[in-house]
Amino acid sequence: MKQKQQKQSIRTEAEEEKSPGKLQVFFLLIFVPVLFLIFIVLIVTTILDINVIEKAEEIGIDVPFLGEEAEPEDTPVNPEDRIVSLQAQIEEKDVYIGQMEQELISLEDENDLLIEEQERLQADIERLQTERDAAGREFAEIVSVYEDMKGKEAAPIILDLNDEDAIRLLSNLSAEMVSEIFSAMPPADAARYTELISTRSQ
Repeated sequence: MKQKQQKQSIRTEAEEEKSPGKLQVFFLLIFVPVLFLIFIVLIVTTILDINVIEKAEEIGIDVPFLGEEAEPEDTPVNPEDRIVSLQAQIEEKDVYIGQMEQELISLEDENDLLIEEQERLQADIERLQTERDAAGREFAEIVSVYEDMKGKEAAPIILDLNDEDAIRLLSNLSAEMVSEIFSAMPPADAARYTELISTRSQ
């Protein structure tokens, strides 16, 4: 009988040890579901972009550990500091604009000088072309005059010219006229001019 009672008391103690305590029941049935529910609510409010703390303050609920110590992220800027900062930016932009204007003026002056130089060169080219055309016409007239002369009249004049002018003139006369002039010259001079003309034409 005593043994039976002892076994029964041991079994009761073991069952008591196996059965969950009140604290475990509280955690399992109340605390964990409430935490899970709060977690879900926070996720939903975050997705919907709702500030829970602001809403709680609007309805007069004090949220512990939040609000009073929290400082706003964007502290208001002192208007005077903002004005000073803006004035510094404006002055910096003014300096940059001044530099750009000076550079533009310098480029415009340089461009004006280039245009003046171009105009001067163009005038020089036109003047030289005019002089060349006039010289060409004058030389053509001289050649024409010699073409109208007889060989014995032209030969002494050509002998008085320097070699460069004589060769240039003889090179522009007709072969018939050159032959007449050489016939009227001393043979040595005719041979020399013939050699100079052939050397120049090579």
